[in-house]
Amino acid sequence: MLAKIIKVFPIVHRDYTDRLGAKQQFHSKGFLINAGEGTIYVEAIQETATALESFGVKEDSLAFVQLVFSAREYKTAQGDVKMSNEVTLKQFIPV
Repeated sequence: MLAKIIKVFPIVHRDYTDRLGAKQQFHSKGFLINAGEGTIYVEAIQETATALESFGVKEDSLAFVQLVFSAREYKTAQGDVKMSNEVTLKQFIPV
């Protein structure tokens, strides 16, 4: 879909330990985009995030984007069950 880049957030690097006990780093970069009917926050992760950081995406630019929508269920510290929506940016083609 064609989207206008409204805001570009700085890349974030987070250290974590994977299931095998190895130290890893998680990379994410957020964008606020408008894809016609509304504005949504999307996040690029791992190699996509680092590639877009190097590319230097500019605010107010246009791009074709491929998004993946997912939902997850989680429990709060109080034991309440909540839902969270995530939108991941998988492909970015500047116009």
